[in-house]
Amino acid sequence: MKKRRRFTWILLAQNATPTLFNEHALVLDMTNAGARDVILSSGSVEVLQAAVEAVTGLKSEILFAVQGEPASDLAPNSSTASTLAIELAGPSAQPSASPAMERILAQTAFLMHEQGKSQAAALLLDVEAVELVPGNSFGDYEEAQLVVPSFLVPRFTEAMLKEIAPIFEQVAHRNGLEDVHGISAIPALPSVGPDWRQELQRQLSDENSSNQAIRSRTRSVRPVIMRDGCVFDSREEVRVYEALKRAQAALPSDATISIFPLPAGRVGVGNVWTPDFLVVRGGRVGIIEVDGPQHSGRRAADSTRDRHWRNSGFVHIERILVEETSDDAELDKLVQVFLKRIREH
Repeated sequence: MKKRRRFTWILLAQNATPTLFNEHALVLDMTNAGARDVILSSGSVEVLQAAVEAVTGLKSEILFAVQGEPASDLAPNSSTASTLAIELAGPSAQPSASPAMERILAQTAFLMHEQGKSQAAALLLDVEAVELVPGNSFGDYEEAQLVVPSFLVPRFTEAMLKEIAPIFEQVAHRNGLEDVHGISAIPALPSVGPDWRQELQRQLSDENSSNQAIRSRTRSVRPVIMRDGCVFDSREEVRVYEALKRAQAALPSDATISIFPLPAGRVGVGNVWTPDFLVVRGGRVGIIEVDGPQHSGRRAADSTRDRHWRNSGFVHIERILVEETSDDAELDKLVQVFLKRIREH
C-alpha cells in the first residue's frame, strides 16, 4: 500500500492540476490521456479518495479532464454534472480550508499565542487555506503550504516559518496527519472571471492613485489593495485606515482630521521615506506606522528613523503592531490615544 501511495503522489505531482473541489467532486486536469488511464488502472483513485476523505471529511468523487477538456466521467444529466458545470463556468474559486485543516490551523495559532509567539499567531489569521503537497519526488512525506494573499508572503520569513513549523507539525500529527513535515507560504491565486482583461486594465489605470504608495518601502511587493482611491500595502493598514476614518467622522466637521496613507516625503537628513499614515489635526502633524514581524529585529533602526521624523517637524510617531489591528474596539482606543497626543503636544 505504501508503494502504491508513493506511486500515486509522483504521478499526480507530475501530471495533474486540480481545477475544482467542492462537496461533490474533485476535478483533476491531466496533462494527457495516458496519464489519466494509468491513474484509473493502477488503483490510484482509491488512494486519492482515501486521502481526500482523511483531510476534508468528504467522500468526493474523483473526476478527470485532459488538457482542459470537460471531465468525460460525468453523466450529462447527473446532479453532480449540473452543479459542476455551473461552478466551472463561474470565476476562479480560491481553495478554502477544509474543516480538518481549519481546526489544525486554529489550534496552531492558539498554541503559539499561549506560548507568547503572538506575531506568528497573528500571521496565521490571514491564511486562507492549507494545501498538502508531496514533500519530495518519492512522496515520503507531505509539506503544508499556507495559502496567503500575495502581498503577505514576504512576512512569512524563513525565521517565522521555522517558528511555526514544529507546532503546526505537532498539531497535524495529533490530528491524524502523521506524514506532514515542513511548511511554506504560497500566494493565493487571484479570483478571475470572463472579463478579467477589462478588470486588469482598470486596475492598471488605478495605479495613478492620489497617494504615492507605489513608491513605498516594500518595493518588492507591489501594492494591490485600494480604498477610496488610495493604495495600501497590507490588510492591517486598511484596518488602521478604517479606524482613522471612524475617528474622523466622529469629530466636528470644523475640527476634524486629515488622513494621508503612504505619502512619500523628503525628511531633514535628505532621505525620501514613506510613512504608513500622516495625520493632521489642529495644525499638528503625526505619523502612524503599522509594524509587522519584520520590525522585531530592527528596533534601533526604527528609533533612529522616529528621531529624524520628530526633527523634521512631526510632533508624535505612533507604532501599532499588526496583532493590535485585529480587534476594532482596541484599535479605536489606540487611534484615540494617538489623536490625543497630537492635540496635547
